Amino acid sequence: MPQISEARMKELADNWNAETNDPETEEWRDDLMTDEAEIIADWDNDYAVGMHQLCQKIIALQREGERNG
Repeated sequence: MPQISEARMKELADNWNAETNDPETEEWRDDLMTDEAEIIADWDNDYAVGMHQLCQKIIALQREGERNG
């Protein structure tokens, strides 16, 4: 697998962090190399897992607050 330069990783991270609900902000993904797409897929998955965990913690805190009145 080809190495991805530090500069390219920064560019990928900047693009990934700049995405919004506007589909135009995701167009940069169309030009990814296979290894870059795998990294982005990992970031997407990690984000989804983190959001799920955050939601679980919020719900647990809400339930705890309801029990403790």
